[in-house]
This record gives sequence, C-alpha cells and structure tokens, in this order.
Amino acid sequence: MGEPDTGQHQSPEAAAVERARAYAEQRRAEARARFETPSWMGPERSHSAATPSIPRQPPPAHEALAPEPDVPAVPAGPPIPSQGHWVEGAGPRMLASLMLAVCLAGALVCLFLAVATESVQAVVGLVVCAFFAVLCRGAMMSAGLVTVDLKGSMLTVHHDGYLDTFDLAGPLQLVEQVGMPGRRGWQLRLETADGRVVELGGHQVDAVELHRIVEHYRAMATRERRARERRDNR
Repeated sequence: MGEPDTGQHQSPEAAAVERARAYAEQRRAEARARFETPSWMGPERSHSAATPSIPRQPPPAHEALAPEPDVPAVPAGPPIPSQGHWVEGAGPRMLASLMLAVCLAGALVCLFLAVATESVQAVVGLVVCAFFAVLCRGAMMSAGLVTVDLKGSMLTVHHDGYLDTFDLAGPLQLVEQVGMPGRRGWQLRLETADGRVVELGGHQVDAVELHRIVEHYRAMATRERRARERRDNR
C-alpha cells in the first residue's frame, strides 16, 4: 500500500474562488487606469502636471493698502511732567496798585491845599485824583488772576469767574498755538464745548514748557484720530 499524501491541496471550489478574485482585481486595476474623473466631479486623476482651469487672479484693488499718512512723532526730550501749576504774573495788578497809591497821595495833597488855601485849582485836582483812584480800584478788582493747572493730559483754566477743563490728548479737542514760544505774541487758544475760546499768553504760563506739553499730547491725539479713521473705513 502507498503512503497517504500529507500535503495540503486546494479543493476545486477554493481554487475557483481564488481565480475569480484575482480576475476581479485585474479588472478593477484596468478600470482605474482608464477612468477619467468628469469635470463636474473634480480634477482629473492624472500624474502629469495639468494647467489649472482657473487662471491666477490679481489681488483686488480694494485690498491694496493705501500709504500710511505721516503721523507726527511724539517730540523727544525731557520727560513730560504729569502735573503743573501756573499763575498769571502780578505785573498789571502791581501797576494798578501803584497808580492807585499815587492818586490817593495826590488826592490827600489837593485836599490839604483846598482846606488851607481854598483854591479852585486844589479842589479840581482833588476831584481829578479821586476820579482816577476810583478807576484804578475798579481795574484792580476786574483784573482777576488766571490760574492754570495740569494733571495728566487735562488742563484746567480758572479765569474771569469761569472754570474750564480741556483734554489736550482728545482727538476732538480744538487746540491752536500762535507764534513762537518764548517770544512776544505767543498764544495758546483752546475752544470750550460751548464755543468759547480761551486764550493763554506768555505772561500767564511758562510758554516754552507748556508748548512742549501741548505738542506731546497733540501728537497722541493725532494718532488716535487716524486710528479711528482707519477703523471706520474698514
């Protein structure tokens, strides 16, 4: 008797399934090689570099950034003080006081002469001196001192019975400087909310120091105003 065959042999059914599977894989590979994706489904499955169907578009005109406008730089120099206090010089009041003293002295002399001599000229001189003394006294009372205080960017001006506050760094605050600081004729003009204009001169403040402070905060105000304009134009 021959020895039994111990090797494993495929059954005819398994061999047929294997051949069918291999045939299906071959047909699938051939179909993939011949398949072209329709244009409405997507790009072609080709290994060669194809020309894009959509040409490269130039950047839209509205996205082109406009050149940045010149923004004034914050002036360099010593640090800007956070607080300040200025009081108008007492020159005009001192002059009025001196004139008043002279008029009173003249009135006393004329009064003595009028009593002693009963002269008409002495009486007229007394009346004139008394009149000018009243004028000088009225000038002293009406000429109130201007007081200016600085705290941060807020400038407070006390003048003629008014108390006005201005934000030097405010984009909407109207500020104008006339002339050169340290020279005759320099003025700082500030507009209030109700339309009044407050003027400060060199005899009321330190023109050089206040000019430097105003330039510092006005540069900040210009930057803030242009930043707002850029945000509004987006």
